[in-house]
Amino acid sequence: MVRFLRITGAAVILLASAMTPMAWADDAARPVTFTKDVLPILQENCQTCHRPATIGVSGMVAPMALTTYEEVRPWAKSIVKAIESGKMPPWSASREFRGVFKNERYLTDEEIDTIARWVNSGAPMGRAEDAPPPRLFPQREWWLGEPDVIVRLPEPVWVGDEVEDWQPMYQIPLTEDVLPEDRWLRGMECVPDSNVVHHIVVYAYGQGMDRDRGNVGVGGNLGGLAPGAEPEVADEGYGYLLKKGTTLAVSMHYHKETGPGTGAWDQSRIGLFFYPKDAKARNVQISPVGNMTFEIPPGVDRWEVGMARTFERPVTVLGLLPHMHFRGAAARYVAIYPDGRRETLLDVPNYDYAWQHNYRFQEARRLPVGTRLEVRMWFDNSPANPANPDPTKAVRFGGPTTDEMALGWMYFTFDDEAPTVAAIAGQR
Repeated sequence: MVRFLRITGAAVILLASAMTPMAWADDAARPVTFTKDVLPILQENCQTCHRPATIGVSGMVAPMALTTYEEVRPWAKSIVKAIESGKMPPWSASREFRGVFKNERYLTDEEIDTIARWVNSGAPMGRAEDAPPPRLFPQREWWLGEPDVIVRLPEPVWVGDEVEDWQPMYQIPLTEDVLPEDRWLRGMECVPDSNVVHHIVVYAYGQGMDRDRGNVGVGGNLGGLAPGAEPEVADEGYGYLLKKGTTLAVSMHYHKETGPGTGAWDQSRIGLFFYPKDAKARNVQISPVGNMTFEIPPGVDRWEVGMARTFERPVTVLGLLPHMHFRGAAARYVAIYPDGRRETLLDVPNYDYAWQHNYRFQEARRLPVGTRLEVRMWFDNSPANPANPDPTKAVRFGGPTTDEMALGWMYFTFDDEAPTVAAIAGQR
């Protein structure tokens, strides 16, 4: 799978007003080369994932490196197809949302045209002296850098040859030597120990709380690892409260082909990144607007499932993550404010289960009391969907990827909760 990744989200600004028509003509007529024109685009947008495996971290390594002319040239035509079709860079929000999300991934029309012109002209290398300096990557194992604390699954897990889809839950107590006092967690990174890990979700709970689902009210869902999603650090001033005595409930999802020789051992790791001890933060909630009672008939190519939540407290929405399985086709979040005004917060016209994006707002959305958030999702259960496991089957909510989910995840805070230091929050 070819993968491109825009990290900065910054577009190249062409100062057209300073260029004469003759200058435009000269620029268009100039041969496009790899070293002068294409390599800078790849460095900014693609090499975060498309780099040699020896310098990759946390599994975020694409099937091929795109750092040199020799690596890129055999893939030139495939690259053009991927970027012109919108398959790459992997980003599913509709075009009108460009500039709305801080982690957006896309190439500008000018960048796409440059790469297409290069390929159509025979993909010349150009002069070596025109190439920018190589992009340097830190030689490290963790995407976010070295964690403050690293924990593992309690013991190695054998995922047997006969296993196709398995979702066990494990408990990792944060003992006093690991978490001697209440602390604000700013980021978390999950590193799978084998290629049979599909995703990982981590919950936090304390004494007397639900040990299967975690503490949804305080701390609760801490996030995890999902296909196509890089680890995240919360914005400054936001975090997840871990109280002394917390236990992590780790929901593992193993998924693979069955048969002799397909089994694997796994002991995945979790890295925790804390704020300084005296830092103040707002507690981030991760919870979904969901529907668990739907049924998708067999053979339909556009089946709508709706869900909604009305907020009785003012909230600030930091990010949105729509979640479906193989039949997921599209998703939309719409806020209906108390005065009747409607605002589409996110539109995903072509959902791709292989890329679980948390769409993180550049400017957080504040929803006043009485706001109704409506989430609609569409599913393709027809034979025309190449990812559909069985188009003859009616599909309901379920954990296995062969079933479906309709969960409009939200990352948000309650505005009526003031920022606190962990020691104060722990006494509430």
